[in-house]
Amino acid sequence: MRNTSEESALPVPRRGMDFGFGFEWIPAKDRLLAILDAGFDDIMLWWGMEWASVNGTPHALFDQANAIGLEVHTAHFPTDPTPSCWRECPEGDAYERALIAALRDCGERGIENLVVHTTRRLVTPPPNETGVRRFAHALEAAEEYGVNIALENTRFPVYNAFLYDRLSSGRLKFCFDSGHAHCFTPGQDPLGRFGSRLVTMHLHDNHGRRDEDEHLIPGDGSVDFPALMPRIHALSPRWYNLECRLSVREKEQNVTMTDYLRKAAAALDRLLALRIPENSSVR
Repeated sequence: MRNTSEESALPVPRRGMDFGFGFEWIPAKDRLLAILDAGFDDIMLWWGMEWASVNGTPHALFDQANAIGLEVHTAHFPTDPTPSCWRECPEGDAYERALIAALRDCGERGIENLVVHTTRRLVTPPPNETGVRRFAHALEAAEEYGVNIALENTRFPVYNAFLYDRLSSGRLKFCFDSGHAHCFTPGQDPLGRFGSRLVTMHLHDNHGRRDEDEHLIPGDGSVDFPALMPRIHALSPRWYNLECRLSVREKEQNVTMTDYLRKAAAALDRLLALRIPENSSVR
């Protein structure tokens, strides 16, 4: 089964919500319906089996989402095995096969973007030609299946740059993560470095404390969204996705799923309204 609408008919922008927003104790179908009722157009799906016992498989979630009118244009590849991509080892070979299989899954379903991390915490080997070779093989599959590999900015943008500098495929793109940029790499400006490749994004907030990736609803932290959003809008992306998650404080306050999603949707609307001021030069 593929996404229901034709690409040429997609409205701009698409308002997306990550399915991993929390409330895992509520059945997956009810969470999907709540996302739709809050006014979102799309969901992002984790394309791995780590949460299958709670959510069902990503393939089943995709079908359920399509059945109620939610579309999936961005999926996320699992992150735990990422360091093995840069190693000559059986685990690295398995990573490469799994990445190619995920690209095939996405292509068969019309999911345009597969987000991939280049590092995992502090345990990733230095960038090297082994990783380049593995991503080159994955890009051959990405071109065959019509899917973008969107490298996400994490703690070390040098890995993204290493791959961008060595691989020329038009399918090698960028996923901007506002929270990572704020708490992991302040002053490094990954959007400025890689924004020409932007196809999708993770919008969320935090307080800028080193390594505290809080995944708050935009406006609940200290990301300077009034300065950031006009720069994003200037790149004309189609998919604006939130990647916020229910916080410990919100759990303690017994925030309902409906209220949480309405707050998130309203926050995304405010971000979309932060357009480029007239007579302003935005880079």
